Amino acid sequence: MWSCEEGLRSQILVVADAQDSQYQIFSELGDLIEHTPWRGQNYESGIGGQRIAVVGYSHHRGPSQVDCEDFTEDVVRCVIEGQQERESFFGPIRGYFGYDDNAAFWNRVLFFNFLPDCIGVTDQRYETGSPSQIVHGKRRFLRIIREEKPDKVFVFTVKGWRSFPRTIQEEAGEARILLGTNFPKFSWGTYAAGKHTVMAFGLRHPQFANGQLMQLAVRDILTMRA
Repeated sequence: MWSCEEGLRSQILVVADAQDSQYQIFSELGDLIEHTPWRGQNYESGIGGQRIAVVGYSHHRGPSQVDCEDFTEDVVRCVIEGQQERESFFGPIRGYFGYDDNAAFWNRVLFFNFLPDCIGVTDQRYETGSPSQIVHGKRRFLRIIREEKPDKVFVFTVKGWRSFPRTIQEEAGEARILLGTNFPKFSWGTYAAGKHTVMAFGLRHPQFANGQLMQLAVRDILTMRA
């Protein structure tokens, strides 16, 4: 399931969009793999009439696995089919939204990681992405929200949220907005996707989070309006 033909390509990354200009790369040559986001078949109808994107930090692979563009899609299919052994990420997130069935939930959302490709093998899973991965991740995030236009983005990684592109509020010299007195460590901000406004929320990775607090935060976020 994990093997696929390696798409190795060299290219120059040029940032044309004005919002991307702060992350301009003059050139980056070498092998580039970018995971295709998982787009559930019911993404447009979403949850409560809202298009929802879920974002993690990175995938990691086994020593014999090959990184490829289909990696994210293969992982989520394994989750839906019950073949994923570890449920420290996908299972709790599904529960925060009030779903018991993997297929019912993951087919309603868009999912991708902040890093565009694998962080490395399993022993490297807690590491931070390279500077080029982080820059590429910022550009990719902005491109994905322009293309998919989610209403709300749930970022389940503190490390990733710190590296996200500057929000509209930050571009105006303001800080990211605190989610509320009940969630002092969670913040959010907005991004422009054409004429569409995207709300993005920085939460915690489920592995070390208070599940009840996370469920309450997700519930409150779902009731918020732009």
